[in-house]
Amino acid sequence: MTEHLTPGSRVRGTAAHSSPPDKSACPKPDPQISPAPGTQAVRRVLGDTGYRRLDDLCLQRGTALGALALLVRDTAREADRLHGKLRRHATRARDCLNNALNPPSGPAFAPVTGLLTSTGHTTDLHAARFAQQMNQLALALESYQAVVRHPEA
Repeated sequence: MTEHLTPGSRVRGTAAHSSPPDKSACPKPDPQISPAPGTQAVRRVLGDTGYRRLDDLCLQRGTALGALALLVRDTAREADRLHGKLRRHATRARDCLNNALNPPSGPAFAPVTGLLTSTGHTTDLHAARFAQQMNQLALALESYQAVVRHPEA
C-alpha cells in the first residue's frame, strides 16, 4: 500500500497550507480564567485609548514606531502563551499531588517517591520563562511609552 505524500512534505498532512487558518477554528479563551497577564499589563499601562492606538500603530509597517508597537504586542502575546503553558503544567502538578494524597487504589498504594518528577522541574522552567517574558514586556512598554511621549527624539 502506497502512502500519499504531499509536495514538499514527507509526512502526510504537514505541507505548508496556501490559505491562512480559519479564525473560527482557533480555540476560545476559557471564560473562567481572567484575561491573560501580558495583554492585561499592556491595557493597564496604556489604558483603553492607548491600547487602541497601539493596535493602529502595529499596522504602520516600515516605520520605527510601528515596529516598536508590534514588538510590544508580540511580547504581550508571548507572555500570554507562556502563562497558559504554565497554568497547564501547574494543573498537572496539582493533579499528581492530588493522586498522591487520594490514590485511586487506596492509601496502601500511594506513591512515596517521584511525586513530581519532571512535572515539578518543567513547571519551574515555565514559571522562570514566564517571569522573564513579563520583564521583557515591561522593558518594551517602557521604550514604547518614551517614544510616544517624545516622538521628536
